[in-house]
Amino acid sequence: MSGYTTPERDAQLLAVGKQCSDPTCMLVDFLPFKCQHCDGSFCGDHFLPDSHKCDKYDATKHDRVAPSCPLCNEPVAIPPGQDVNVRMDAHITSECSVMTGRTKKSSGPICAKPKCRKVLFAPIRCDECKQQFCPQHRFPNSHTCSKTAASSSRGSSAPAQALFNVSSQASAASTAAMTAIKRAAASTNTSATTTRSLRTTPSAQSPAQPPPMAKASSSSSSSRSTHSNPFSQQDR
Repeated sequence: MSGYTTPERDAQLLAVGKQCSDPTCMLVDFLPFKCQHCDGSFCGDHFLPDSHKCDKYDATKHDRVAPSCPLCNEPVAIPPGQDVNVRMDAHITSECSVMTGRTKKSSGPICAKPKCRKVLFAPIRCDECKQQFCPQHRFPNSHTCSKTAASSSRGSSAPAQALFNVSSQASAASTAAMTAIKRAAASTNTSATTTRSLRTTPSAQSPAQPPPMAKASSSSSSSRSTHSNPFSQQDR
């Protein structure tokens, strides 16, 4: 065990890290933090200015937080050396959107999609309509690109016109066919009526034949007149 605790080895281990500069710690840290104010090396527990009570740290210069306006909730920047109340009063009087009624203009470009209006940190320009969009609406079909819609309408008008012409030609042909069919049917009905009238005319003009019973009655009366009656008028 004596070989692992030699002074030379301890010196090599101490040279790797640094000892914490806080007088109450003195911990050797292999990954020390350096204070940006006093340039001292500290461990993970004492690297903050408040932890090691840094004498070169000035809270009024380095710990500055922009307070928010109580009306519009916008952060108000306070210049160094200026009173916070004075700066806030100036903001409420001349810059606050609630008091002045003016909307704050966007500092950067926004998405051209009407219902999106996102602030664009990396705008994407459409090659068709030349407008800037967010990544969600960068494609022409996602932002209803006007140039793409116009080209598609022009492309679809020609087939529609051709279809309309074909349908009109078909309707004209069907109308002509129906007219021809009606004419043929009318001519057929006329010829049939003429034939029927020609058949019925001779029978109407021929004289009426006497019934056969009339001939029989006339022949019997003539036979009775030729034969003499065997009984005389005296025998009756």
